[in-house]
Amino acid sequence: MIINLAGAELIQAQDLQNLKNSKPFTLHGNISAGLNTYSNFTNPKDSVSNTSFGSNPAYFLQANPVVSIYGYNIPINFMIASQNKSFNTPFNRFGLSPQYKWIKLHLGWQSLNFSQFTLSGQQMLGAGFELTPGKFRAAFMYGKFNNAVTDISQFNNLNNNIPLYKRSGFAAKIGYGSVANFIEFSYLQAKDDSNSIPRAIIDSVLVKPAANQVAGLNGQLTLLKSLVVKAEMAASYYVGNTSGDSLQTDNNWTKLAAFTPRTSSRISFAGQASLNYQFHAGNVNFQYRRVDPNYQSMGAFYMQTDIEQYTFGFNYGFLKNKLHLQSNIGWQKNNLANTAVSDSKRTIGNIGLNYSPSSAFGIDVNYSNYGISQQIIPQYTDPTALVRYDSVRISEVNQSISVSPHVFINGDNIQHSISLQADFQLLHNNNPAQSDEDFTSSMSSLIYSLIFPKAKFNISNTFNYFNTILTGNSSATLGYNLGVSKNLSPDMKSADRKKLIQSVNLSLYGGYFSSSFHHTNTGNTISVNPAISLGLRGKHTLQLNLNYTNMSTSSSNTSHQQLMFSTRYNVTF
Repeated sequence: MIINLAGAELIQAQDLQNLKNSKPFTLHGNISAGLNTYSNFTNPKDSVSNTSFGSNPAYFLQANPVVSIYGYNIPINFMIASQNKSFNTPFNRFGLSPQYKWIKLHLGWQSLNFSQFTLSGQQMLGAGFELTPGKFRAAFMYGKFNNAVTDISQFNNLNNNIPLYKRSGFAAKIGYGSVANFIEFSYLQAKDDSNSIPRAIIDSVLVKPAANQVAGLNGQLTLLKSLVVKAEMAASYYVGNTSGDSLQTDNNWTKLAAFTPRTSSRISFAGQASLNYQFHAGNVNFQYRRVDPNYQSMGAFYMQTDIEQYTFGFNYGFLKNKLHLQSNIGWQKNNLANTAVSDSKRTIGNIGLNYSPSSAFGIDVNYSNYGISQQIIPQYTDPTALVRYDSVRISEVNQSISVSPHVFINGDNIQHSISLQADFQLLHNNNPAQSDEDFTSSMSSLIYSLIFPKAKFNISNTFNYFNTILTGNSSATLGYNLGVSKNLSPDMKSADRKKLIQSVNLSLYGGYFSSSFHHTNTGNTISVNPAISLGLRGKHTLQLNLNYTNMSTSSSNTSHQQLMFSTRYNVTF
Protein backbone atom coordinates (compact mmCIF):
# COMPACT_ATOMS: atom_id res chain seq x y z
CA MET A 1 0.00 0.00 0.00
CA ILE A 2 1.33 3.42 -0.95
CA ILE A 3 0.01 6.71 0.34
CA ASN A 4 1.54 9.84 -1.11
CA LEU A 5 0.46 13.26 0.05
CA ALA A 6 1.51 16.03 -2.33
CA GLY A 7 4.16 13.90 -3.95
CA ALA A 8 4.83 16.75 -6.37
CA GLU A 9 5.93 20.13 -5.08
CA LEU A 10 3.17 22.56 -4.32
CA ILE A 11 4.30 25.97 -5.48
CA GLN A 12 1.49 28.29 -6.49
CA ALA A 13 0.94 32.02 -6.81
CA GLN A 14 -2.39 33.44 -5.66
CA ASP A 15 -3.56 37.00 -6.34
CA LEU A 16 -5.07 38.25 -3.09
CA GLN A 17 -7.21 40.75 -5.00
CA ASN A 18 -9.29 37.85 -6.34
CA LEU A 19 -9.41 35.95 -3.06
CA LYS A 20 -13.01 36.97 -2.38
CA ASN A 21 -14.06 35.41 -5.71
CA SER A 22 -12.51 32.02 -4.87
CA LYS A 23 -14.50 29.21 -3.31
CA PRO A 24 -13.49 28.39 0.28
CA PHE A 25 -13.32 24.64 -0.36
CA THR A 26 -13.57 22.40 -3.43
CA LEU A 27 -12.75 18.77 -4.09
CA HIS A 28 -12.10 17.16 -7.45
CA GLY A 29 -10.04 14.36 -8.92
CA ASN A 30 -10.49 10.74 -9.98
CA ILE A 31 -10.53 7.19 -8.62
CA SER A 32 -9.34 4.17 -10.60
CA ALA A 33 -9.39 0.44 -9.97
CA GLY A 34 -8.16 -2.40 -12.12
CA LEU A 35 -7.19 -6.05 -12.46
CA ASN A 36 -4.46 -7.58 -14.65
CA THR A 37 -3.83 -11.26 -15.41
CA TYR A 38 -0.96 -12.88 -17.27
CA SER A 39 -0.73 -16.26 -18.99
CA ASN A 40 2.36 -17.83 -20.54
CA PHE A 41 2.52 -20.69 -23.06
CA THR A 42 5.90 -22.08 -24.11
CA ASN A 43 5.87 -24.71 -26.83
CA PRO A 44 9.29 -26.21 -27.66
CA LYS A 45 9.04 -28.59 -30.60
CA ASP A 46 11.25 -31.17 -28.91
CA SER A 47 9.91 -31.13 -25.33
CA VAL A 48 6.75 -30.96 -23.26
CA SER A 49 5.03 -27.56 -23.32
CA ASN A 50 5.13 -25.36 -20.25
CA THR A 51 1.87 -23.53 -19.58
CA SER A 52 0.82 -21.15 -16.80
CA PHE A 53 -2.67 -19.72 -17.14
CA GLY A 54 -3.79 -16.65 -15.24
CA SER A 55 -0.79 -16.71 -12.92
CA ASN A 56 -0.10 -13.93 -10.44
CA PRO A 57 -3.17 -11.73 -10.98
CA ALA A 58 -2.48 -8.12 -10.01
CA TYR A 59 -4.95 -5.55 -8.76
CA PHE A 60 -4.75 -1.88 -7.87
CA LEU A 61 -6.84 0.90 -6.39
CA GLN A 62 -5.73 4.47 -6.97
CA ALA A 63 -7.22 7.81 -5.96
CA ASN A 64 -6.01 11.27 -6.96
CA PRO A 65 -8.17 13.82 -5.15
CA VAL A 66 -7.22 17.50 -5.19
CA VAL A 67 -8.33 19.64 -2.28
CA SER A 68 -8.62 23.34 -3.10
CA ILE A 69 -8.75 25.93 -0.29
CA TYR A 70 -9.33 29.46 -1.56
CA GLY A 71 -7.63 28.57 -4.83
CA TYR A 72 -4.63 26.76 -3.30
CA ASN A 73 -4.51 23.22 -4.67
CA ILE A 74 -3.32 20.35 -2.47
CA PRO A 75 -2.97 17.15 -4.54
CA ILE A 76 -3.20 13.83 -2.71
CA ASN A 77 -2.19 10.46 -4.21
CA PHE A 78 -3.40 7.20 -2.68
CA MET A 79 -2.62 3.79 -4.14
CA ILE A 80 -3.02 0.19 -3.04
CA ALA A 81 -1.40 -2.43 -5.29
CA SER A 82 -0.88 -6.15 -4.88
CA GLN A 83 2.79 -5.94 -5.87
CA ASN A 84 3.72 -3.21 -3.42
CA LYS A 85 2.55 -2.97 0.17
CA SER A 86 4.97 -0.33 1.42
CA PHE A 87 3.85 2.81 3.20
CA ASN A 88 5.22 6.22 2.41
CA THR A 89 4.14 9.78 3.24
CA PRO A 90 6.71 12.16 1.70
CA PHE A 91 4.86 15.40 2.45
CA ASN A 92 7.93 17.61 2.40
CA ARG A 93 7.40 20.10 -0.40
CA PHE A 94 4.95 22.89 0.36
CA GLY A 95 5.09 26.47 -0.82
CA LEU A 96 2.82 29.49 -1.19
CA SER A 97 3.28 32.62 -3.28
CA PRO A 98 0.48 35.08 -2.47
CA GLN A 99 0.39 38.21 -4.60
CA TYR A 100 -1.22 41.63 -4.21
CA LYS A 101 -0.82 43.95 -7.18
CA TRP A 102 2.97 44.24 -7.74
CA ILE A 103 3.98 42.60 -4.46
CA LYS A 104 4.50 38.83 -4.29
CA LEU A 105 5.64 36.82 -1.28
CA HIS A 106 7.37 33.43 -1.38
CA LEU A 107 6.91 31.13 1.61
CA GLY A 108 8.02 27.51 2.07
CA TRP A 109 9.67 25.51 -0.69
CA GLN A 110 10.29 27.60 -3.78
CA SER A 111 12.09 27.14 -7.09
CA LEU A 112 13.07 30.56 -8.44
CA ASN A 113 15.07 31.53 -11.49
CA PHE A 114 17.14 34.72 -11.31
CA SER A 115 19.84 33.82 -13.84
CA GLN A 116 21.10 30.62 -15.48
CA PHE A 117 24.53 31.19 -13.91
CA THR A 118 23.43 32.25 -10.38
CA LEU A 119 20.06 31.00 -9.07
CA SER A 120 18.50 28.72 -11.66
CA GLY A 121 15.72 26.48 -10.38
CA GLN A 122 17.44 25.23 -7.23
CA GLN A 123 14.84 24.63 -4.51
CA MET A 124 14.97 26.61 -1.30
CA LEU A 125 12.97 26.33 1.92
CA GLY A 126 12.52 29.79 3.33
CA ALA A 127 10.93 33.16 2.67
CA GLY A 128 11.30 35.85 0.07
CA PHE A 129 9.58 38.46 -2.06
CA GLU A 130 9.32 39.89 -5.55
CA LEU A 131 8.56 43.55 -6.32
CA THR A 132 7.57 44.71 -9.82
CA PRO A 133 6.34 48.33 -9.60
CA GLY A 134 6.42 49.65 -13.15
CA LYS A 135 9.77 49.03 -14.81
CA PHE A 136 11.56 48.41 -11.54
CA ARG A 137 12.06 44.82 -10.41
CA ALA A 138 13.59 43.33 -7.28
CA ALA A 139 13.57 39.90 -5.65
CA PHE A 140 15.07 38.26 -2.60
CA MET A 141 14.98 34.75 -1.14
CA TYR A 142 16.59 33.43 2.01
CA GLY A 143 16.47 29.88 3.28
CA LYS A 144 17.82 26.37 3.28
CA PHE A 145 18.89 24.55 0.13
CA ASN A 146 18.93 21.07 1.68
CA ASN A 147 19.03 19.15 4.93
CA ALA A 148 22.03 17.29 6.24
CA VAL A 149 22.30 13.62 5.28
CA THR A 150 23.74 11.53 8.10
CA ASP A 151 22.79 8.04 6.92
CA ILE A 152 25.94 6.61 5.33
CA SER A 153 24.04 3.75 3.65
CA GLN A 154 21.67 6.25 2.01
CA PHE A 155 24.60 8.39 0.95
CA ASN A 156 26.37 5.45 -0.70
CA ASN A 157 23.20 4.18 -2.37
CA LEU A 158 22.81 7.51 -4.10
CA ASN A 159 26.33 7.27 -5.55
CA ASN A 160 27.56 10.32 -3.70
CA ASN A 161 25.39 12.60 -5.82
CA ILE A 162 23.78 14.38 -2.88
CA PRO A 163 25.30 16.91 -0.50
CA LEU A 164 25.97 15.81 3.06
CA TYR A 165 25.73 19.10 4.86
CA LYS A 166 22.92 21.41 5.72
CA ARG A 167 23.24 24.21 3.18
CA SER A 168 21.77 27.68 3.69
CA GLY A 169 22.04 30.97 1.89
CA PHE A 170 20.27 33.74 0.07
CA ALA A 171 19.80 35.12 -3.41
CA ALA A 172 18.88 38.59 -4.60
CA LYS A 173 18.04 40.28 -7.88
CA ILE A 174 17.51 43.90 -8.85
CA GLY A 175 16.76 45.29 -12.28
CA TYR A 176 15.06 47.89 -14.40
CA GLY A 177 13.37 47.85 -17.77
CA SER A 178 10.63 46.34 -19.89
CA VAL A 179 10.27 42.98 -21.58
CA ALA A 180 12.17 44.23 -24.63
CA ASN A 181 14.87 46.26 -22.86
CA PHE A 182 16.16 45.55 -19.39
CA ILE A 183 19.21 45.09 -17.21
CA GLU A 184 19.42 42.91 -14.07
CA PHE A 185 22.00 42.20 -11.43
CA SER A 186 21.76 38.98 -9.40
CA TYR A 187 23.74 37.67 -6.47
CA LEU A 188 23.86 34.36 -4.61
CA GLN A 189 25.66 33.39 -1.41
CA ALA A 190 25.47 29.95 0.22
CA LYS A 191 27.47 27.90 2.69
CA ASP A 192 27.49 24.40 4.14
CA ASP A 193 27.17 24.00 7.92
CA SER A 194 30.23 21.95 8.89
CA ASN A 195 28.62 21.14 12.27
CA SER A 196 25.47 19.65 10.74
CA ILE A 197 26.92 16.10 10.56
CA PRO A 198 29.19 14.10 12.89
CA ARG A 199 32.96 14.31 12.42
CA ALA A 200 33.17 10.54 11.81
CA ILE A 201 31.07 10.89 8.68
CA ILE A 202 33.10 13.83 7.42
CA ASP A 203 36.32 11.80 7.71
CA SER A 204 34.82 8.79 5.89
CA VAL A 205 33.70 10.56 2.70
CA LEU A 206 35.30 12.80 0.13
CA VAL A 207 32.66 15.54 0.24
CA LYS A 208 33.78 18.50 2.34
CA PRO A 209 31.83 21.57 3.52
CA ALA A 210 31.83 24.20 0.80
CA ALA A 211 30.87 27.83 0.30
CA ASN A 212 29.98 29.84 -2.77
CA GLN A 213 29.18 33.38 -3.86
CA VAL A 214 28.15 34.26 -7.39
CA ALA A 215 27.49 37.62 -9.02
CA GLY A 216 25.76 37.87 -12.37
CA LEU A 217 24.70 40.52 -14.88
CA ASN A 218 21.93 39.94 -17.39
CA GLY A 219 20.50 42.30 -20.00
CA GLN A 220 18.65 42.68 -23.26
CA LEU A 221 18.50 45.49 -25.81
CA THR A 222 16.03 45.72 -28.70
CA LEU A 223 16.95 48.02 -31.59
CA LEU A 224 14.49 49.12 -34.28
CA LYS A 225 12.10 46.37 -33.13
CA SER A 226 14.10 43.87 -35.21
CA LEU A 227 17.52 43.40 -33.65
CA VAL A 228 17.63 41.80 -30.20
CA VAL A 229 20.91 41.74 -28.31
CA LYS A 230 21.16 39.56 -25.20
CA ALA A 231 24.07 39.14 -22.83
CA GLU A 232 24.55 37.28 -19.58
CA MET A 233 27.71 36.85 -17.53
CA ALA A 234 28.67 35.74 -14.04
CA ALA A 235 31.65 35.28 -11.75
CA SER A 236 31.73 32.50 -9.17
CA TYR A 237 33.96 32.33 -6.09
CA TYR A 238 33.84 28.75 -4.81
CA VAL A 239 35.53 27.34 -1.71
CA GLY A 240 35.73 23.56 -2.00
CA ASN A 241 36.62 23.00 1.66
CA THR A 242 35.89 25.70 4.24
CA SER A 243 37.84 23.67 6.81
CA GLY A 244 41.00 23.60 4.71
CA ASP A 245 44.17 25.62 5.02
CA SER A 246 43.96 29.39 4.61
CA LEU A 247 45.39 31.00 1.49
CA GLN A 248 47.54 34.12 1.81
CA THR A 249 47.10 36.35 -1.23
CA ASP A 250 47.14 40.04 -2.07
CA ASN A 251 44.79 39.79 -5.06
CA ASN A 252 42.09 42.44 -5.30
CA TRP A 253 39.27 39.90 -5.43
CA THR A 254 39.85 39.02 -1.76
CA LYS A 255 38.35 42.41 -0.85
CA LEU A 256 35.01 41.22 -2.27
CA ALA A 257 35.21 37.67 -0.91
CA ALA A 258 32.55 36.82 1.67
CA PHE A 259 34.48 33.73 2.77
CA THR A 260 38.06 33.28 3.92
CA PRO A 261 40.28 32.29 0.96
CA ARG A 262 41.43 28.67 1.20
CA THR A 263 43.75 26.49 -0.80
CA SER A 264 40.62 24.98 -2.34
CA SER A 265 39.27 28.40 -3.44
CA ARG A 266 38.80 29.16 -7.09
CA ILE A 267 37.32 31.91 -9.23
CA SER A 268 35.68 31.06 -12.53
CA PHE A 269 33.59 32.88 -15.10
CA ALA A 270 30.69 32.06 -17.41
CA GLY A 271 28.94 34.05 -20.08
CA GLN A 272 26.63 33.93 -23.05
CA ALA A 273 25.74 36.49 -25.70
CA SER A 274 23.44 36.38 -28.69
CA LEU A 275 22.24 38.48 -31.61
CA ASN A 276 18.91 37.88 -33.32
CA TYR A 277 17.71 39.87 -36.31
CA GLN A 278 14.08 39.41 -37.33
CA PHE A 279 13.02 40.44 -40.82
CA HIS A 280 9.89 40.03 -42.90
CA ALA A 281 10.16 36.35 -43.83
CA GLY A 282 12.67 34.96 -41.34
CA ASN A 283 15.54 35.65 -39.00
CA VAL A 284 19.26 35.19 -38.50
CA ASN A 285 20.91 34.63 -35.13
CA PHE A 286 24.35 34.25 -33.64
CA GLN A 287 25.27 32.96 -30.19
CA TYR A 288 28.51 32.72 -28.25
CA ARG A 289 28.88 30.80 -24.99
CA ARG A 290 31.83 30.20 -22.71
CA VAL A 291 31.94 28.46 -19.34
CA ASP A 292 35.24 28.09 -17.51
CA PRO A 293 36.42 24.69 -16.27
CA ASN A 294 34.95 23.80 -12.86
CA TYR A 295 32.50 26.72 -12.92
CA GLN A 296 29.94 26.03 -10.23
CA SER A 297 26.99 27.72 -8.59
CA MET A 298 25.12 26.30 -5.61
CA GLY A 299 21.96 27.79 -7.10
CA ALA A 300 22.09 25.73 -10.31
CA PHE A 301 21.61 21.98 -10.64
CA TYR A 302 24.06 21.30 -13.45
CA MET A 303 25.68 23.00 -16.40
CA GLN A 304 28.28 21.86 -18.91
CA THR A 305 31.64 23.41 -18.07
CA ASP A 306 34.97 23.78 -19.85
CA ILE A 307 33.25 24.69 -23.08
CA GLU A 308 33.44 27.41 -25.70
CA GLN A 309 31.01 27.37 -28.60
CA TYR A 310 29.83 29.50 -31.51
CA THR A 311 26.43 28.93 -33.15
CA PHE A 312 24.96 30.57 -36.24
CA GLY A 313 21.36 30.06 -37.36
CA PHE A 314 19.29 31.09 -40.38
CA ASN A 315 15.56 30.78 -41.09
CA TYR A 316 13.75 32.11 -44.15
CA GLY A 317 10.41 31.63 -45.89
CA PHE A 318 10.08 31.69 -49.69
CA LEU A 319 7.10 31.62 -52.06
CA LYS A 320 4.72 33.32 -49.61
CA ASN A 321 5.98 31.11 -46.76
CA LYS A 322 5.14 27.89 -48.59
CA LEU A 323 8.84 27.00 -48.63
CA HIS A 324 10.83 27.26 -45.39
CA LEU A 325 14.59 26.92 -45.10
CA GLN A 326 16.27 26.54 -41.72
CA SER A 327 19.96 26.01 -41.08
CA ASN A 328 22.32 25.94 -38.10
CA ILE A 329 26.07 25.57 -37.87
CA GLY A 330 28.21 25.49 -34.77
CA TRP A 331 31.70 24.93 -33.46
CA GLN A 332 32.68 23.81 -29.97
CA LYS A 333 35.88 23.06 -28.07
CA ASN A 334 37.08 22.28 -24.54
CA ASN A 335 40.35 22.48 -22.55
CA LEU A 336 40.04 26.25 -22.17
CA ALA A 337 42.64 26.39 -19.40
CA ASN A 338 45.07 23.95 -21.10
CA THR A 339 44.90 21.62 -18.11
CA ALA A 340 42.92 18.70 -19.59
CA VAL A 341 44.53 15.48 -20.83
CA SER A 342 42.90 15.86 -24.24
CA ASP A 343 41.59 18.45 -26.67
CA SER A 344 38.14 17.84 -28.16
CA LYS A 345 36.62 19.79 -31.03
CA ARG A 346 33.12 19.42 -32.42
CA THR A 347 31.43 20.79 -35.51
CA ILE A 348 27.66 20.85 -35.78
CA GLY A 349 25.69 21.57 -38.90
CA ASN A 350 22.16 20.91 -40.08
CA ILE A 351 19.79 22.17 -42.72
CA GLY A 352 16.06 21.64 -43.00
CA LEU A 353 13.65 22.27 -45.86
CA ASN A 354 9.87 22.28 -45.61
CA TYR A 355 7.65 22.66 -48.65
CA SER A 356 3.86 22.86 -48.21
CA PRO A 357 2.22 24.22 -51.37
CA SER A 358 -1.23 23.29 -50.04
CA SER A 359 -2.96 21.63 -47.11
CA ALA A 360 -3.09 18.39 -49.13
CA PHE A 361 0.62 17.93 -49.68
CA GLY A 362 3.90 18.66 -47.94
CA ILE A 363 7.44 17.37 -47.64
CA ASP A 364 10.21 17.80 -45.06
CA VAL A 365 13.89 17.20 -45.82
CA ASN A 366 16.57 17.41 -43.11
CA TYR A 367 20.31 16.90 -43.29
CA SER A 368 22.75 17.04 -40.37
CA ASN A 369 26.49 16.63 -40.05
CA TYR A 370 28.25 16.25 -36.70
CA GLY A 371 31.98 15.85 -36.38
CA ILE A 372 34.26 15.29 -33.40
CA SER A 373 38.02 15.02 -33.12
CA GLN A 374 40.08 14.45 -29.99
CA GLN A 375 43.84 14.75 -29.46
CA ILE A 376 45.69 13.25 -26.53
CA ILE A 377 48.22 15.56 -24.87
CA PRO A 378 51.09 13.23 -23.83
CA GLN A 379 52.77 15.44 -21.21
CA TYR A 380 49.75 15.02 -18.93
CA THR A 381 49.83 11.23 -19.17
CA ASP A 382 53.53 10.45 -19.55
CA PRO A 383 56.09 13.12 -18.55
CA THR A 384 58.79 11.38 -20.60
CA ALA A 385 56.81 11.39 -23.83
CA LEU A 386 57.57 13.83 -26.61
CA VAL A 387 55.09 16.67 -26.97
CA ARG A 388 52.97 15.71 -29.96
CA TYR A 389 49.66 17.50 -30.46
CA ASP A 390 48.81 15.53 -33.59
CA SER A 391 48.22 12.29 -31.71
CA VAL A 392 44.64 11.78 -32.89
CA ARG A 393 42.66 9.19 -30.95
CA ILE A 394 39.11 10.00 -32.03
CA SER A 395 37.97 11.38 -35.38
CA GLU A 396 34.38 10.69 -36.37
CA VAL A 397 31.76 12.18 -38.66
CA ASN A 398 28.08 11.47 -38.12
CA GLN A 399 25.79 12.26 -41.06
CA SER A 400 22.05 11.76 -41.28
CA ILE A 401 19.33 12.61 -43.75
CA SER A 402 15.57 12.25 -43.48
CA VAL A 403 12.77 12.69 -46.01
CA SER A 404 9.12 12.92 -44.95
CA PRO A 405 6.45 13.52 -47.61
CA HIS A 406 2.75 13.41 -46.75
CA VAL A 407 -0.51 13.54 -48.70
CA PHE A 408 -4.00 14.20 -47.32
CA ILE A 409 -7.13 13.80 -49.47
CA ASN A 410 -10.22 15.23 -47.81
CA GLY A 411 -13.76 14.13 -48.54
CA ASP A 412 -17.17 14.19 -46.90
CA ASN A 413 -17.51 10.41 -46.65
CA ILE A 414 -13.92 9.22 -46.82
CA GLN A 415 -10.48 10.72 -46.16
CA HIS A 416 -7.08 9.37 -47.19
CA SER A 417 -3.84 10.06 -45.33
CA ILE A 418 -0.48 8.85 -46.67
CA SER A 419 2.86 9.63 -45.06
CA LEU A 420 6.39 8.31 -45.49
CA GLN A 421 9.28 8.64 -43.07
CA ALA A 422 12.69 7.63 -44.38
CA ASP A 423 15.91 8.11 -42.41
CA PHE A 424 19.52 7.22 -43.15
CA GLN A 425 22.45 7.66 -40.76
CA LEU A 426 26.17 7.10 -41.29
CA LEU A 427 28.85 7.22 -38.60
CA HIS A 428 32.25 7.23 -40.28
CA ASN A 429 35.44 6.70 -38.29
CA ASN A 430 38.31 8.64 -39.83
CA ASN A 431 40.93 6.96 -37.67
CA PRO A 432 42.84 4.51 -39.94
CA ALA A 433 43.26 2.05 -37.07
CA GLN A 434 39.48 1.83 -36.65
CA SER A 435 38.29 2.14 -40.24
CA ASP A 436 36.21 -1.03 -39.97
CA GLU A 437 34.02 0.41 -37.20
CA ASP A 438 31.68 2.43 -39.43
CA PHE A 439 28.01 2.30 -38.54
CA THR A 440 25.07 2.73 -40.91
CA SER A 441 21.39 2.72 -40.08
CA SER A 442 18.35 3.06 -42.32
CA MET A 443 14.70 3.23 -41.37
CA SER A 444 11.52 3.69 -43.35
CA SER A 445 7.90 3.78 -42.30
CA LEU A 446 4.90 4.04 -44.64
CA ILE A 447 1.53 4.87 -43.08
CA TYR A 448 -1.76 4.75 -44.98
CA SER A 449 -4.94 5.64 -43.15
CA LEU A 450 -8.59 5.54 -44.20
CA ILE A 451 -10.96 7.75 -42.23
CA PHE A 452 -14.75 7.56 -42.52
CA PRO A 453 -15.96 10.64 -40.61
CA LYS A 454 -19.70 10.01 -40.81
CA ALA A 455 -19.38 6.33 -39.95
CA LYS A 456 -16.84 7.05 -37.17
CA PHE A 457 -14.66 4.27 -38.52
CA ASN A 458 -10.86 4.35 -39.06
CA ILE A 459 -8.36 1.95 -40.63
CA SER A 460 -4.59 2.43 -40.43
CA ASN A 461 -1.85 0.45 -42.17
CA THR A 462 1.81 0.80 -41.24
CA PHE A 463 4.78 -0.80 -42.97
CA ASN A 464 8.13 -0.63 -41.14
CA TYR A 465 11.67 -1.50 -42.15
CA PHE A 466 14.84 -1.16 -40.03
CA ASN A 467 18.38 -2.07 -41.02
CA THR A 468 21.71 -1.58 -39.24
CA ILE A 469 25.27 -2.48 -40.27
CA LEU A 470 28.14 -2.41 -37.76
CA THR A 471 31.62 -3.79 -38.48
CA GLY A 472 30.19 -5.78 -41.37
CA ASN A 473 27.34 -7.32 -39.34
CA SER A 474 23.90 -6.66 -40.84
CA SER A 475 20.59 -6.99 -38.99
CA ALA A 476 17.13 -6.08 -40.23
CA THR A 477 13.51 -6.01 -39.11
CA LEU A 478 10.49 -5.97 -41.42
CA GLY A 479 6.97 -5.49 -40.08
CA TYR A 480 3.34 -4.57 -40.68
CA ASN A 481 0.76 -3.12 -38.30
CA LEU A 482 -3.00 -2.93 -38.80
CA GLY A 483 -5.33 -0.84 -36.69
CA VAL A 484 -9.11 -0.68 -36.84
CA SER A 485 -11.30 1.48 -34.60
CA LYS A 486 -15.03 2.11 -34.48
CA ASN A 487 -16.96 4.63 -32.39
CA LEU A 488 -20.49 3.44 -31.65
CA SER A 489 -21.42 6.52 -29.64
CA PRO A 490 -24.58 8.40 -30.66
CA ASP A 491 -24.51 12.05 -31.62
CA MET A 492 -24.57 14.46 -28.70
CA LYS A 493 -27.94 15.87 -29.75
CA SER A 494 -29.62 12.46 -29.88
CA ALA A 495 -27.83 10.98 -26.86
CA ASP A 496 -30.03 9.85 -24.00
CA ARG A 497 -28.40 11.11 -20.81
CA LYS A 498 -30.46 8.66 -18.73
CA LYS A 499 -28.93 5.56 -20.32
CA LEU A 500 -26.21 3.72 -18.41
CA ILE A 501 -23.90 3.37 -21.42
CA GLN A 502 -23.24 6.73 -23.05
CA SER A 503 -20.46 5.79 -25.48
CA VAL A 504 -18.76 2.69 -26.91
CA ASN A 505 -15.36 2.59 -28.61
CA LEU A 506 -14.04 -0.61 -30.18
CA SER A 507 -10.50 -1.13 -31.45
CA LEU A 508 -8.38 -3.93 -32.82
CA TYR A 509 -4.65 -3.68 -33.42
CA GLY A 510 -2.36 -6.36 -34.77
CA GLY A 511 1.13 -6.66 -36.09
CA TYR A 512 3.71 -8.98 -37.62
CA PHE A 513 7.48 -8.51 -37.41
CA SER A 514 10.24 -10.61 -38.90
CA SER A 515 13.91 -10.30 -37.88
CA SER A 516 16.98 -11.39 -39.80
CA PHE A 517 20.75 -11.44 -39.39
CA HIS A 518 22.91 -11.53 -42.52
CA HIS A 519 19.73 -12.13 -44.55
CA THR A 520 18.89 -15.24 -42.49
CA ASN A 521 15.61 -15.28 -40.59
CA THR A 522 16.10 -15.29 -36.80
CA GLY A 523 12.52 -15.06 -35.57
CA ASN A 524 9.01 -13.72 -35.97
CA THR A 525 6.57 -11.91 -33.71
CA ILE A 526 2.79 -11.76 -34.01
CA SER A 527 0.66 -9.54 -31.76
CA VAL A 528 -3.10 -9.00 -31.48
CA ASN A 529 -4.69 -6.41 -29.21
CA PRO A 530 -8.50 -6.02 -29.08
CA ALA A 531 -9.95 -3.42 -26.70
CA ILE A 532 -13.27 -1.88 -25.71
CA SER A 533 -13.93 1.36 -23.86
CA LEU A 534 -17.32 2.22 -22.36
CA GLY A 535 -18.36 5.69 -21.28
CA LEU A 536 -20.91 5.38 -18.50
CA ARG A 537 -23.34 7.87 -17.05
CA GLY A 538 -21.90 10.27 -14.50
CA LYS A 539 -18.27 10.53 -15.74
CA HIS A 540 -17.57 6.81 -15.32
CA THR A 541 -15.47 4.81 -17.79
CA LEU A 542 -14.71 1.09 -18.10
CA GLN A 543 -11.87 -0.27 -20.23
CA LEU A 544 -11.22 -3.90 -21.21
CA ASN A 545 -8.02 -4.84 -22.99
CA LEU A 546 -6.61 -8.15 -24.27
CA ASN A 547 -3.08 -8.58 -25.60
CA TYR A 548 -1.78 -11.74 -27.29
CA THR A 549 1.86 -12.11 -28.39
CA ASN A 550 3.53 -15.03 -30.15
CA MET A 551 7.33 -14.90 -30.44
CA SER A 552 9.11 -17.67 -32.33
CA THR A 553 12.89 -18.10 -32.46
CA SER A 554 14.49 -19.92 -35.40
CA SER A 555 17.66 -20.95 -33.57
CA SER A 556 15.87 -22.80 -30.74
CA ASN A 557 12.69 -23.80 -32.58
CA THR A 558 10.71 -22.43 -29.64
CA SER A 559 7.46 -20.51 -29.58
CA HIS A 560 6.72 -18.20 -26.63
CA GLN A 561 3.10 -17.14 -26.32
CA GLN A 562 1.81 -14.56 -23.85
CA LEU A 563 -1.74 -13.56 -23.05
CA MET A 564 -2.48 -10.52 -20.92
CA PHE A 565 -5.92 -9.31 -19.85
CA SER A 566 -6.49 -6.01 -18.09
CA THR A 567 -9.53 -4.07 -16.97
CA ARG A 568 -9.71 -0.56 -15.59
CA TYR A 569 -12.59 1.37 -14.05
CA ASN A 570 -12.32 5.14 -13.57
CA VAL A 571 -14.62 7.78 -12.12
CA THR A 572 -13.99 11.52 -12.27
CA PHE A 573 -15.50 13.88 -9.73
